[in-house]
Amino acid sequence: MIGTKIGICIPTARMEAISIFAKYWEDVIHCSIKEDISFSVFIHEDAMLRTTDVVIPSANKVLHTCQQDLVKMLGVNHWIIPRKSGACRSFPMFLAWKDGCDYILTLDDDCYPPTDNSNLFFIQHLEAFKCDRWFQTISGLKPRGVPYADRGILPVILNHGLWTGVPDLDGPTSLVISDAPSKVVLRANREVIPPGMFFPLCAMNVCYHRSAIPAAYNLLMGLELCGFDRFDDIWSGLFLKRIADHLGLYITNGLPFVYHAKASNPFNNNQKEALGIGIHEFFWKHIARAQLTSLTIQGCYAELAEWVKCFPDEYPDAPRVDGYFESLGNAMHIWLSLFNN
Repeated sequence: MIGTKIGICIPTARMEAISIFAKYWEDVIHCSIKEDISFSVFIHEDAMLRTTDVVIPSANKVLHTCQQDLVKMLGVNHWIIPRKSGACRSFPMFLAWKDGCDYILTLDDDCYPPTDNSNLFFIQHLEAFKCDRWFQTISGLKPRGVPYADRGILPVILNHGLWTGVPDLDGPTSLVISDAPSKVVLRANREVIPPGMFFPLCAMNVCYHRSAIPAAYNLLMGLELCGFDRFDDIWSGLFLKRIADHLGLYITNGLPFVYHAKASNPFNNNQKEALGIGIHEFFWKHIARAQLTSLTIQGCYAELAEWVKCFPDEYPDAPRVDGYFESLGNAMHIWLSLFNN
């Protein structure tokens, strides 16, 4: 981990939340610098103009952008970054990649360091990319047959961290448990997600290897744009997992945790998700069927960009949004082109 450069990316529509965020994370960043990790922070404010800038003394740099910067930097292609949606996190992720960050971490503005071992937060994310290739059948002592020296390194492209506090639930589930609360059980370890299985990617605490960013676009979303929201990270996870399975790459899930403080409004979430929930029941199957032939992440993503355009014809019973999947495929191609410059 010598000289490791991490880019921390935060989308926000509430700059007052970023001031609190910076106060909580400053000490954690400062402690991790001792591990020879350097940090750059990329804040994207989902507003036309920037408001008060935030100072994080331990960070090498803090880059604060807004909607106006999308037009300046992306020109006619600025439309691929949604407004009024958490999917705008793609822009700071691209800027972190462009800045040369080795790992790109996305956090929501209402996520704070874990209450236990917060000084290990960044180390635990990086440890996911050092997983060996041997599954331990027991805990404690290593069983017979596990090599003593070289156990290889699993090619991990993404570590999906979890969250204590407010769980990441959809609107309908939130409403159901409001009458009958249920406890979310988090497994305090790290697991490799098996090949052939999908997972629900929640972008509030995710660390990407830089090689994954060309396929980590958070998709076109928003009630005004397409009639639904909150599936940008979920579907980006579908694409990344399908590519990982095809290329023999891996995704891990579990540690480290963040504390998620803010409960979003389940009635608003119901409105945002309703159409997407209906589409999702068909769309994940469409991605599972994708026939990939490329041997690179970028090549596979280009193939998926064409594959999503076929979705309405392949699943005529799915809810329809006129022109959406054609536009989405085009946006994915444009996103890919940013990494050729």
